[in-house]
Amino acid sequence: MWRALSVLDGELVCFLDADTEGFSAHFATGLIGALVCEPDASFVKGFYRRPLAGGDVSDGEGGGRVTHLMARPALALFYPELSGVRQPLAGEVAARRELLTELPFATGYGVEIAMLIDVWRRVGLEGMAQVDLDEHRNPHQPLSALTGMAATVLGAIARRVEQEGRLHDIDIPALVERPALASVSVA
Repeated sequence: MWRALSVLDGELVCFLDADTEGFSAHFATGLIGALVCEPDASFVKGFYRRPLAGGDVSDGEGGGRVTHLMARPALALFYPELSGVRQPLAGEVAARRELLTELPFATGYGVEIAMLIDVWRRVGLEGMAQVDLDEHRNPHQPLSALTGMAATVLGAIARRVEQEGRLHDIDIPALVERPALASVSVA
């Protein structure tokens, strides 16, 4: 995202997830439109329903498991002002270029949550908006693959809490990179 920003020169920038199935133009127009229509908004985050489907299982709201199980509870605990953000891990965002150039960009799965916190620190809730993009479909990973993603999201939040002096004596890289314990079979 930060590399793209270095080659863009427009006043408004829109980022969209590349793995969205059934992508529609309303994702971009909805996000950019909020910036055009709301001059006080500097940052817009998309939200949507995330159906979960796989095999014989279908759940209209079951997608976004890391959001439900990690991101939203962690925000409610450490950043309660942001607890109303419906999809804090959504990759669909638009912002004024000037704001984006002021942000430190995290990498990997922590980029969206880090950006959300950093934007809130700079412009407050009054400079932020959310747009309903209806439904978002993308391939789902197995539950076992979500541990690393959740740890990275938690690590990004922990780094910000640590920067604020509210978290001490934690090894954040170990939190994110900790290997699993060995398993032993007992016959």
